Amino acid sequence: MGHILAVTRTQAAFVAGAQAAGDECAPLDFLPEVYHRYGEGRDGAVIADGLLHYATAGPDRRLHRAFVEVDRGTMASEKLAAKLIGYARFHDHRPIPPHLRRTSHALSILPAWQQHYVVFPRLLFVLADTGELAARQRIRDLQAIAAGHPMVARMLTGVKAGAARLVDVEEHGPGAAVWDTLANHTRARCGAWEL
Repeated sequence: MGHILAVTRTQAAFVAGAQAAGDECAPLDFLPEVYHRYGEGRDGAVIADGLLHYATAGPDRRLHRAFVEVDRGTMASEKLAAKLIGYARFHDHRPIPPHLRRTSHALSILPAWQQHYVVFPRLLFVLADTGELAARQRIRDLQAIAAGHPMVARMLTGVKAGAARLVDVEEHGPGAAVWDTLANHTRARCGAWEL
């Protein structure tokens, strides 16, 4: 029940932040429990807590998509990091038909995610129900996996990813400088759309 509440708070924070900034994000622009398969077995899928559709207003109007993962600090950091690795596997997955697996045509197969998205959605990790110190540690753990896992590091060369505390997103909005980028731990905090 606590996780459902944290996801609902996250959705409300993005909607309220969009309204305050003059951007577009309605309650139905946050789709919960979005499932994508990238392999066989129980570990061959990602299930995002939410798929966010968000449009920033103004002369530089941009459409943003984000997989949102809400973490309440109830799972070990390794399990949270495993979610990041799962997204990297989904990013790289190319569903090659059996008859093409040993041919050069297999290299021309598009990644599976391109069946659903024009651009791979950014990854936003929202940390709820944890204090500042615990949240900082979890962000450092995610940054360490981002730097140390080759598949994740490769994905993050083209996919934007960040983490922020839910209380900060609620207070300042998703466009405020409350997000730590996962790809570059030395970079200053920025808005979700500037990662």
